[in-house]
Amino acid sequence: MSIKTEKLAFFKLPFIFIVLFFFCSTLTFNIKFGITFISTFHDYQFLWSILYKFTPYQLLRTIPECLLLFGISAISLYRVNVHQVTFKNITLLIFNIIIVCIIGYLINAIAEAIFDNVLIKVINVASWLFILVLCIIPSCLFYLFSGLFTYFYIKILNNYFDKSKRTFELTIINSTKIHFILFLVFFFFILIAFPSFILDVLVHNSYYFISFWEHIFLPIGCYLFSLLVVILISKNMFTQMFVVLQTDRIIKCAISLNVIIFLLNFILWKLANWLIYYVLSQNTELTSIVIILLGTISFILSCLIIRRLTKYYFHPAVKYKINL
Repeated sequence: MSIKTEKLAFFKLPFIFIVLFFFCSTLTFNIKFGITFISTFHDYQFLWSILYKFTPYQLLRTIPECLLLFGISAISLYRVNVHQVTFKNITLLIFNIIIVCIIGYLINAIAEAIFDNVLIKVINVASWLFILVLCIIPSCLFYLFSGLFTYFYIKILNNYFDKSKRTFELTIINSTKIHFILFLVFFFFILIAFPSFILDVLVHNSYYFISFWEHIFLPIGCYLFSLLVVILISKNMFTQMFVVLQTDRIIKCAISLNVIIFLLNFILWKLANWLIYYVLSQNTELTSIVIILLGTISFILSCLIIRRLTKYYFHPAVKYKINL
């Protein structure tokens, strides 16, 4: 393998890893759901009428998991200098995927057992606490344990991977691109994870009736629009060249942006509620104007915050300044 090919292979193994995880996770979900459903209803035709909507929704809910594991695997493989796509490397990553899927299955099984044996008398099935116990908390635990496991799995077994003959070097050409892509990955993992929990609550409140428009197409459209906006306003801010991957900067920037944007929108939402109920007396026309105005302010301020913070972390006064 040529040196040039090795330099361009930073995201190749993580991409293969996440594609395999995606298919494994989807297969595991459909098998588990199908077995549970058939054992309860004994109706294959009804099962298909449920699965053809529930499967795309589950794929949508898998996006945060894929983003997190993609980012962690990319950083972990870089740190142990594993960039070659070989049968041995892919096999080791498949074992990682299988164990991660087992972790997810066990977390969900434990949550269901706790609910069925302990909490069912305390929590009403119609309450949002039901989805908190059976979905939101297990998802957060899965993010934590699967991320930690993937990182330490690659770190501990690094000597068993086929490694590149040369150390991967960050250059003027690839450094900014790699940092920009990893920033997008972690930023959107945090950004999408919270709305995904809200989607679960909405689906639960609608008694698991899934609307393609409301629960699938609309969220995907919002995610793609947000991705396009963030790319347009922040891409030119990633101009600083680093010779070592700046994981701390990437994660700090992603977390800081999400926290600031969340607080900003929370304050504007509280302000909108106060204006609508106490100042405008629920006047329909003025309420619409206020919502549009505050929505526009939120969008503009969010864009400015993203641009300012990415510039602070990744746009030096002197272009391509080297940081060790």
